[in-house]
Amino acid sequence: MTEYQGASPNELMLSLCRGDQEEELELLLGEGHCDVSFTDGTGNSAAHYAVKAGSIGCLEVLVNHDEVDLDIQDRIGGDTPLHLAVQYANKEHDMAFAMIDLLLAGGADPNIANRNKMTPIMICNPKYKDITDRLDGASVAYNMDDSDIANHEEDDDAEGSASEED
Repeated sequence: MTEYQGASPNELMLSLCRGDQEEELELLLGEGHCDVSFTDGTGNSAAHYAVKAGSIGCLEVLVNHDEVDLDIQDRIGGDTPLHLAVQYANKEHDMAFAMIDLLLAGGADPNIANRNKMTPIMICNPKYKDITDRLDGASVAYNMDDSDIANHEEDDDAEGSASEED
């Protein structure tokens, strides 16, 4: 795959994601000629294409790539791949849940609002409680930092341990 006639490597990457061709995508990315955060004219990245196509294999290849940006917003609606995965639940719930889980595990920010000021959890159909629960938990976890975690060692050092006997 070193000779590219017509489409650039980045355009080919988008096409492979749209066509659910994960093995070819792995080969292409392995050559190192692609920008995994490349977007088309409307701001759709390879992750957007993979989600729209329900291509969990391609999405997994992208999520496992170090340079991927899973929070790119398209230029039309401001949707991230996570927004699209939530919308995909209306088409195929189980696939949507798997894509949402993969995106969140890959570090996608569940708090990004699109142009309508809607986050992924806000656009989720309420009948998909498993998805709303997953997004809610991810939102809380995404907003946590080290100061939100209790540090029992500091408490023990400051006051001594209550379980110690003299």
